[in-house]
Amino acid sequence: MLINSFGNSFEFTKNNIYGTHVLLEACKVTGQIRRFIHVSTDEVYGETEEDAVVGNHEASQLLPTNPYSATKAGAEMLVMAYGRSYGLPVITTRGNNVYGPNQFPEKLIPKFILLAMRGKTLPIHGDGSNVRSYLYCEDVAEAFEVILHRGEVGHVYNIGTKKERRVIDVAKDICKLFSMDPETSIKFVENRPFNDQRYFLDDQKLKNLGWSERTLWEDGLKKTIEWYTQNPDWWGDVSGALLPHPRMLMMPGGRRFDCEEEKDSSYVTGSNQTQMVVPTFKTSSLPQKPALKFLIYGRTGWIGGLLGLLCEKQGIPFEYGRGRLEDCSSLMADIQIIKPTHVFNAAGVTGRPNVDWCESHKTETIRTNVAGTLTLADVCREHGLLMMNFATGCIFEYDAGHPEGSGIGYKEEDKPNFTGSFYSKTKAMVEELLKEYDNVCTLRVRMPISSDLNNPRNFITKISRYNKVVNIPNSMTVLDELLPISIEMAKRNLKGIWNFTNPGVVSHNEILEMYKAYIDPKFQWVNFTLEEQAKVIVAPRSNNEIDASKLKKEFPDLLSIKESLIKYVFEPNKRT
Repeated sequence: MLINSFGNSFEFTKNNIYGTHVLLEACKVTGQIRRFIHVSTDEVYGETEEDAVVGNHEASQLLPTNPYSATKAGAEMLVMAYGRSYGLPVITTRGNNVYGPNQFPEKLIPKFILLAMRGKTLPIHGDGSNVRSYLYCEDVAEAFEVILHRGEVGHVYNIGTKKERRVIDVAKDICKLFSMDPETSIKFVENRPFNDQRYFLDDQKLKNLGWSERTLWEDGLKKTIEWYTQNPDWWGDVSGALLPHPRMLMMPGGRRFDCEEEKDSSYVTGSNQTQMVVPTFKTSSLPQKPALKFLIYGRTGWIGGLLGLLCEKQGIPFEYGRGRLEDCSSLMADIQIIKPTHVFNAAGVTGRPNVDWCESHKTETIRTNVAGTLTLADVCREHGLLMMNFATGCIFEYDAGHPEGSGIGYKEEDKPNFTGSFYSKTKAMVEELLKEYDNVCTLRVRMPISSDLNNPRNFITKISRYNKVVNIPNSMTVLDELLPISIEMAKRNLKGIWNFTNPGVVSHNEILEMYKAYIDPKFQWVNFTLEEQAKVIVAPRSNNEIDASKLKKEFPDLLSIKESLIKYVFEPNKRT
């Protein structure tokens, strides 16, 4: 792309600047765009000094050095202007070099692969000392997904890698995989007008959103070669693109490459006129990019069991952990054998039949809820794994700053203030300690409800069987809607603390009114006060509203608690 801009600079202005302007204007006119992701390039920063140890960050000055990067910088200015002037929800990305299957062979890596397949020499501009950073296409696609869902409107995000390679080393790696002698298979040709020595990015801002590069250079290169050897004619006649200095002509119907520029006919021989060279590695044994695989703790628990069913439904490989949470060696064995991409901790002690059990079994409660959870988080951190931790929102109670019925809920950053039960104490304690782990996503569940009205742990099942119930509005979690979201959160590598409830509150009486309307028209119940309740329970219960706006922002389609109850619980169980 860059080399073509020297001879066709007006076409790049037309496409990169004018084309972007057309898209921006169309989005402004429709007024329906939720995100406008503008894909720019690392080249807008210009050349990086060879001895620089810190890469260009998103606020670095733009100093493009060629027509291509200048048009990309110009397009960025338009994007920024539309964001500020018209409120268009724009986000800009600046990425390193991308490679992988399906890439047009004007790019270095597919060009070298196709030439190697044809037994031709690999042309290198200059002395090959120019340094570039290469990211495998699937990693870049994941970066875009993270930016789409987690990126902040109006911001710029670098998509980069610290693993740099000289062009000569790329050529040698490809020669090695094709069993070619680099000394005779690499040809140094005249350098292009201006060939930046190095582009180096600081991608910490994107990593803070949860993204990281996962594909090793060796694995990505092998998978790319495998695709081209299996699809040699995918792009048709690309002989012009394989020239050392291709010249792109903009023609009706798309771009074409002029083959008359080079007099060396060895580069323009069609693939059907030469014997294809196949690389020496076995394609069947190529290491594949790790797909999703979940390791779930809490097999016998309600949430753990439901997670397994969801994974089966979505076709996500998973296994239940066999190790005990407080046993570090058994957890490490699980991870080494199962090789998960994510770990879900749905294990914990809540007590049977309720949290009163924890009051007389404090040591056991600490062992699992505190020591076990911390051990699992630590083991996951050592193995670079994200732990999705199902916690509780029963660590707050209504107070003067968050009065009942006010609609003011506790936020993720608020300090727990409920110490009435030993169960809640352990949960608040471990949540505070888990803040020191950057690999944990804590999900605060409250009074979980599901469509299975026969499950004794279902909050609706519980209160429908009580002789008397209190009537207090609370935040609650409809598992049928929220558990699939937890899987999506794992896919997005979200971290930190999340209030994992449906927005809003619902009272005991409101739920039982729905139960009566949808399930049992003859159902009757009796209320009693908190003071009366205290006489029949051992430990006080937490009552509160927690603010789910952070989760709602991440998942805009999340229903309010009352809407979710009707859609996921009562409508499916409606008796006529």
